[in-house]
Amino acid sequence: MAMSVVEKEAAVPTEQTQHQSLALASTLGAAYVLFSIWFVLAGLPLLWDIIVPINNEFLSGALLLIATILAATGLWYVGYRLELTHTQPGLRAGVFFAALLIYLVAWLSKVVGNFLEGRELETAGIVLALLVMGGLAYLAYRILTGANFADWLVRVENKGWFHALFYKPTQGVRVRRGTDIAIMIVGAAGLITMASQRSFGSDRLAPNNWEWTIPFTYNPDTEQMLTLPLMFKVHLVLPILLAAVIIWFAWRVVNLPGFADFLIATEAEINKVSWTSRKRLVQDTIVVLVTVFLLTAFLFFIDILWIKVLSWKPIGVLQVDIKAEQQKQQEKTQW
Repeated sequence: MAMSVVEKEAAVPTEQTQHQSLALASTLGAAYVLFSIWFVLAGLPLLWDIIVPINNEFLSGALLLIATILAATGLWYVGYRLELTHTQPGLRAGVFFAALLIYLVAWLSKVVGNFLEGRELETAGIVLALLVMGGLAYLAYRILTGANFADWLVRVENKGWFHALFYKPTQGVRVRRGTDIAIMIVGAAGLITMASQRSFGSDRLAPNNWEWTIPFTYNPDTEQMLTLPLMFKVHLVLPILLAAVIIWFAWRVVNLPGFADFLIATEAEINKVSWTSRKRLVQDTIVVLVTVFLLTAFLFFIDILWIKVLSWKPIGVLQVDIKAEQQKQQEKTQW
């Protein structure tokens, strides 16, 4: 007796589920990245004096620098291991843009909160600020879970901006290195100019730290508000971060497939150029200089000739008193 067996099909994740999974993973990754950046730039320096009370400022700063490097390395390694367990396309781009959205939501909420606090709305202001924060968070959620946004993240990531991969490393080496150096020189010039103009601030008169004031936390007794530190020693830390970004950008841009192929093709065309010899270069330079000199002399004499002809009294087209004009020029110079 034959029996028919009906196999139950395995559940296949729908496209919407994949988009939601990407949004969730991107949000969690963004939260980890933001926390890591905050801990390295602000959290660890904030807790350092409590954890390690050292009176020697130089020794304390040196130990803090070592601890910061170790903490940054450890957080990066943990994040790298976590990223290896999630191979979903578009995740790296999703983490970056989700972190940007979270930061924008927090910043806009702070701005709106400070505005409402200045209007002295008290409880109503707190409620309105929370509603604005909730609305911005919902808008960010809708953006992250949108199908078009998820597809866009995959396309952006496929362009190579979020991967440390070389593209045809043995081709177009000289042109690509030259482009790298040029970008870094321009970036270094900008950093030096900003530092010379004290655009990063200074801690000579007061601590040069970045921090956010939290709205509706004013204490009349202490006459202060709660603050969230974002970066300590801005004049020292920010130039280092910008230099790292410039170096990364210079390396990454010459490894983008489209631009890298252009640089490779440029070097290939340069290699086809037939460069002249030193002797021929000197001969051609002499010919050019002699020709320019002869043309200059010819035009000079032609100009003098036409001035004489046109200023001749029977013709009378150009009536210029040279001595009077020279005298006027001398008077203007003396004045």
